[in-house]
Amino acid sequence: MKNELKTKKKAKYCDYCENTGIIHNHHFEELGENALVPCPRCVVSKCLCGGEDPYFFYKEGKIEECFCRDTRMKIIKINMIYNRSGINRKFRWMRLNDFKSLSRQADDAKNSAYDILKQFPDVKKGLFLWGNPGTGKTLLASIILTELIIRYAVEGRFISISRNLFKTLQESFHEGSETFGESGKIEKELADVDILIVDDFGIQKDTEWKQETLYDLVDARYEAEKFTIFTSNNNPHKALKDLSQGRILSRIKEMCRILEISGEDYRDNL
Repeated sequence: MKNELKTKKKAKYCDYCENTGIIHNHHFEELGENALVPCPRCVVSKCLCGGEDPYFFYKEGKIEECFCRDTRMKIIKINMIYNRSGINRKFRWMRLNDFKSLSRQADDAKNSAYDILKQFPDVKKGLFLWGNPGTGKTLLASIILTELIIRYAVEGRFISISRNLFKTLQESFHEGSETFGESGKIEKELADVDILIVDDFGIQKDTEWKQETLYDLVDARYEAEKFTIFTSNNNPHKALKDLSQGRILSRIKEMCRILEISGEDYRDNL
């Protein structure tokens, strides 16, 4: 009985917001509002500052911190992290319930995502999601990153091999570019960030520099035991077998669960 009372006393938020104090506003775009808002049931209902920054109020001649302040400050932090995450605009703020499984393989991948969200940061392995184009690999990877940022306010990055990784690094070699001379800084940031999504992996075999750059990134995250998700249209056991003499595949097999998501084009059902 004492333990039950102790638990109830500690409970700050409610089941409606999954004990986070934060609600996802699904209609934020149409309404021109924020994607994340304080829970109306357990936060706004106790707010005495009217949601006015810096979230304090007067009580008996004294300035008091409002109950809502922690939640509102966390939302500000999450928004800052999310805005620099690099998630594709069309996938921004999508949650796990937005991912509709179209196959048994997709079900398995979605269940793995649930496990990651529940266990984080005590997650031993990341994911390598592969399958034919349009089966929701990039969407699911983006959703996992979104969920982790919202739930834990951790730093995460989304990079696309085919669209921006090598382009960004190559630009840093040219005088006059905003990132000139910062290739090492860029690579270190990707190696050190808490969560990294690497999209379109395994399509780059044309230069030794690209292969070594990828190996260095994978190896650095492997050594630091950083949580990483890769997506690819290709079976890694075949596509990565000869990449960097098989060293990249060897690392990925140790640091990730390899899951296939194949089937009909997910976009046909949107």
